[in-house]
Amino acid sequence: MNSSALRLVRTPSHDSLEPTSDPRSQLADEELFALCIDGDRDAFRLLVERYEGKAVHTARGIVGSYETAREVAQEAFLKVYAHRARFDLKRKFSTWFYRILRNQAVDRARRQSAGTPGAASELTGDWDGGTSEPAQQVSANERAQMVREILNDLPEKFRIVLALRDLEGLSCGEIGERVGATAGTVRWRLHHARKLFREHWERTLGKEEGAESL
Repeated sequence: MNSSALRLVRTPSHDSLEPTSDPRSQLADEELFALCIDGDRDAFRLLVERYEGKAVHTARGIVGSYETAREVAQEAFLKVYAHRARFDLKRKFSTWFYRILRNQAVDRARRQSAGTPGAASELTGDWDGGTSEPAQQVSANERAQMVREILNDLPEKFRIVLALRDLEGLSCGEIGERVGATAGTVRWRLHHARKLFREHWERTLGKEEGAESL
């Protein structure tokens, strides 16, 4: 990818973006992307501004780290721009974009997991309450590590919905848009993901208690 294309999607964080006064901002995604295909690079910048925040949140649910998620989102925008001529304007842009983003994030998570056990799912957030006592903090760190390991063991489709729902706070409809599934399918996956997580968690706690009793 050449440097000019990279500058095209190197935007500030979503929180720092100011509302645009460009009248094209009122256009639908597909209409903006049609302009992009015809060579209007400003139209693509508008799409980046429109999707950047959601893209980072979605990627973070897969890779864990916020900074890594921003990198993945940028890679996805670059890929979309590079392959813009292939897009079928009869399709929904968001579906195509989120599929590319999801694939980029999963590939990155797999590379991280291969290099460092547990690195693909740094998704514990504040689950352990942020205790300050030293002894309690050690216990919290141990629980956080257990959470990461269990999430890594979950099948991808369950890990993603669990992270996006319980860690990112997205609705089932929002998750469905990002993973290419109906809200009903997301609810089913979420129910199954929580069940799997709970089973893994109880088995892990059982092993820990057994080891302490030796």
